[in-house]
Amino acid sequence: MTTRPDYWNQIYEDEGRPGWDMNKATPLVRELLDLAHPLGLRAGSELAVPGCGYGHDAAELADLDFTVTGLDFAPLAIEGAVARHGNKVAWAQVDWFTTELGPWDALFDHTCFVAMDPPRRAEYVAACADHLRPGGLWLAVLFHDTKGQAGPPHAISMTEMRALAEARFDVLHLGAATQSHPRRAGREFLLVARKR
Repeated sequence: MTTRPDYWNQIYEDEGRPGWDMNKATPLVRELLDLAHPLGLRAGSELAVPGCGYGHDAAELADLDFTVTGLDFAPLAIEGAVARHGNKVAWAQVDWFTTELGPWDALFDHTCFVAMDPPRRAEYVAACADHLRPGGLWLAVLFHDTKGQAGPPHAISMTEMRALAEARFDVLHLGAATQSHPRRAGREFLLVARKR
């Protein structure tokens, strides 16, 4: 069911503000950018935010002078993003697995990878690589602990994540997040990887 936009749309319709929405950008935007700046990511770079939801992270990145595209599978997510943040971001309702997206300089992935059903993870990594320019960066926030709850979101260990990413990327950073939202503290880790 998670592979269909109506699954996600129903959550937005039923909940209004889904459980993953924090009503603001994750504090990890800044933490990931601090890791990416020494690697050449600069204001003006073109970033995509897959699974952008109501667009808080995408809008924060736009406020920091990146050129941002916010993408989501669910039409109601994009409608909510436009209502909250206007046109500071280029919004699009799309399937991440389509091959005609990008290319971008970097991806900011906060809740998209972890929303994927685990059997689709390798395909998702391949799509990330396909949507990036050569040498592009994949910046991701991932869960190693979902408190025993069935996903989504789905937890993954750092070891598993490294093995998946290394099929198409050089892993430059993999470590615990230090600035998570209090609801997620101690359960998230960060990935910075460069497309080979």
